[in-house]
Amino acid sequence: MINKESNIPLYSQLMDLIIEKIDSGKIESGNKITSERELAEKFSISRATVRQAISELEKQGYLHKIQGKGTFVSKKRMNQELNGFYSFGDVIEKEGKTPSSKVIDLSTREAGINLGKIFNISPEEILYVLSRIRLADGEPLMYETTFLPENRFKNLSKEKIQILGLYKVLKNIYSANLTSADETFYPCALDENDEKFLNITPGDCGIILERITYENENVIEFTKSIVRGDKFKYKVKLNIL
Repeated sequence: MINKESNIPLYSQLMDLIIEKIDSGKIESGNKITSERELAEKFSISRATVRQAISELEKQGYLHKIQGKGTFVSKKRMNQELNGFYSFGDVIEKEGKTPSSKVIDLSTREAGINLGKIFNISPEEILYVLSRIRLADGEPLMYETTFLPENRFKNLSKEKIQILGLYKVLKNIYSANLTSADETFYPCALDENDEKFLNITPGDCGIILERITYENENVIEFTKSIVRGDKFKYKVKLNIL
């Protein structure tokens, strides 16, 4: 099963074997995999080679270790394609899960200099600040902070957003025409504040996802999402010009 005469590194061959078992369902999410010692004996390879394979599979999100218990198969990350406008609910439903949101707070504040530049408004103008937890089958996946111009969405209420969802409120109640959006994403280390909302361990890998949404030439939304790195992977299709 492992060809020692091949020019493919032994750890890479072992990785392929484990991935095949995970992808085929022979080892299900949450199951404990065979120990390092047993894998080394089964394939007549060194434990150092086994550790290298497992380490790489941890980095790729296939496996995770639980201190004192062993190495387990991780739940599959949800695949989000960034080729067009999407909503959180759309992504979760495609994965066969039930999306939901928990509105933590809706308040107002002055834009300040940085947000004023994003919205192209004066620092004194008022923005709504919406804080939400986004969930799939009741499991928290991301914590979002959304800024919206108060003069465009008068009398926006926490209750409307909780019942309908933000984009349905903007489109159906305020006739917002969402014409385009820019997204930026980059890695981060999750901290104690994220632990309160996302059921993670401080130091876990996360993703910061920032979205600026336009209504024609005007910015009508800026959202900063803290995303669990073990739950999502992002895919972009690049067309050759």
